[in-house]
This record gives sequence, structure tokens and C-alpha cells, in this order.
Amino acid sequence: MDRVRVELGQRSYAISVGAGCLGHTLEAILGQLEPTSVHVVTHPALWRSWSGSLGSTASGAGVTLLRPGERHKHLGAVASILRGLADRGADRRCVVVALGGGVVGDVAGFASACYLRGVRFVQVPTTLLAQVDASVGGKTGVDLPQGKNLAGAFHQPSAVVIDTATLATLPPRHMRSGMAEILKHGIIADEAYFEFVTSRGARRWRPLPDWLEPVIAQSCRIKASVVSQDEREGGLRAILNFGHTVGHAIETLTQYREFSHGEAVAIGMVSAALVSERVCGAPADLVRRVMDGLSAYGLPWSLPPSCSDGEIVRVAMHDKKSSGGVLRMALTPGVGHATAMPVDAPILLDSLCRHRSLRPVGHGYG
Repeated sequence: MDRVRVELGQRSYAISVGAGCLGHTLEAILGQLEPTSVHVVTHPALWRSWSGSLGSTASGAGVTLLRPGERHKHLGAVASILRGLADRGADRRCVVVALGGGVVGDVAGFASACYLRGVRFVQVPTTLLAQVDASVGGKTGVDLPQGKNLAGAFHQPSAVVIDTATLATLPPRHMRSGMAEILKHGIIADEAYFEFVTSRGARRWRPLPDWLEPVIAQSCRIKASVVSQDEREGGLRAILNFGHTVGHAIETLTQYREFSHGEAVAIGMVSAALVSERVCGAPADLVRRVMDGLSAYGLPWSLPPSCSDGEIVRVAMHDKKSSGGVLRMALTPGVGHATAMPVDAPILLDSLCRHRSLRPVGHGYG
């Protein structure tokens, strides 16, 4: 089992990565935390599949079942968790366990930040996307009708337990979504890692490839390094949003029904690469390299016809990273490096127009 440390002083915690590690690792963590009660937040199918693997954790634990999917990441879900904790008399020494994908982790983490002004929680991500992104770093929150993640809080977990066995039955589309964030980590921080992942392109995920576990651990290391230097996104951490400005806008405009989060971010990374050419002087082959990586895993790259360029810009300008009509956008001067820079609406609009004009080259992008 691999362990990655997120160094945040008194809020530091470990990320455990391994196949079959769920039950004994979680029990050991809870033994150290010594909670007065344990409350699991998950959704019905996951509870049926994995409650038996939780060992003694599942015995006597309170359980709140949420509906899966981004459409259900709202304040009503937070309220249901809070009511469940209050009904069971949970005190400040309780621990909430978030068993699920990014939606479960975001909602359970936000509820943990709110209940009694903050109780401890443990992330147990069961999707590839959550394992390499949402479970690490302490960002929690829910969506509002006006946009994604507009209500939330920074609330670090006490631990993260990544059991790669939970990926064995994950649909291929969900695996591809996770690979989008993994490719993003390479683009912003590690060129050799990006090339390695691109070269391992996969369309079939049964059995799980032997390179996947160390790749998950490396993505966690990249994110942990950034978070350790900038916990609350005052500067460096903004680079983790590469692809998210346009990606979030697409998710909002399509009401989270047309694309998964990873698919939307994949499309957004191509737009971000085009903006990077204009703003950062990125090399001419950057867009092709990003598209190569996405193509290797069957990820989309084209802007959807259902979202006009003007609509994307309008929604992006309402993003929480926008101020005074100017976006602070994560960009790259070249693979392996990233920065956050101001981008105004005309530059973004021009880059979207250029994005629309892209055509398949060599690998049949789409």
C-alpha cells in the first residue's frame, strides 16, 4: 500500500492507496480518531456493495443514503445529512465517513463543515475521478442553479482511504472521466508523467491495468504538493483548475445531463490550451499534445453544439474565480508547468471560436 502525506500543520493527513485496503485501513484510522459515533454517507447501491467490506465500522454506524449524480449535489442533500446527525445525537467527537464518488464526498464534507461548526470526516472515494481529485484537498460544497460549487467550505478530511478494488465494476465512462483529471495533473506539473499516462492509453478496464495504482498515487502526490503550499487557493492552488473554467460552464449549461465532470473538463482543457497560446506564449504543439492525451482514452474534446460560445463566456464570467469582468484562469506555458492569469471575455471568446474550428488530426479526435 502506498501512502501520500498532505502537509498542513495540525490539519495534515495521510492518503492510503491500495487494493483491498478499505476495511482494515478504515478501522485503524477510526481507532486512532476514537469517535463517539460514526456516520456513513453513501448511496444505496454502494452501501449494498461495500458495507460488508467496512468491517466493524458498519456495525452500529448511522447511515444517510443520497441519490447519486451531480444533479443531486444541492443544499437539500446537505440538509438531509445534518438532520440525520442531529437525530442520532451526534456530538463534536463524531466522525462522518464519505463512501462514494465526488458528489458524496463534496456533500458529506460540506455537511461535516457545517454540523456543530465542524466535525471530522474521512474520505473513502470509490470512483477514479474522486480518488485523484475531489477527495484530496478539503474543497467541499454543492451547486446552485446559477453555477457549480457556488456554496461550500474548505474542510480538510482526517484521512483519505483509496481502495482501488472499488474501481473493478466502475463503468468505462467513469474511468475515462478520472483519466481526464490524471492527464490534467501531468499537464500542470509533470511532463514525464503526462507522457507516461498518454502512452498507456486504455479503452478497456477489465482487468484493471497494473499501472493504474501507482498513477493514482502520483496524481495524489501532485495535488497534495500544491494543496500543502496553498490550502485555500490564494495563489498556486488555482493551477488545479486547468480546464475547469470552460468545463464548469458546459456542465451548467447542459444541466449536468450531457457530460460527466471529467468529460467537461477534458473539453475545457483544449480551450485552456488555446487561451494559453494567446496569453502565455505556449508552444504551437500544445493543443495537439493535449488532444493526443484525451484521444488516448476516448475522451471528448469538441465544444458541444448545444452551448454557444457566448453562453459559455457568460456563465464563465459568473464563476467564483471571476472578478470585475475578468477571469483568473489556470493556463500552461508548456506541458509540465502552469500558472493562473487574468483573462478577459474577448480573449476567451476568441479561443472558443478557434476551438470550434479544430479538426481531427491523425488520431480521430472527437
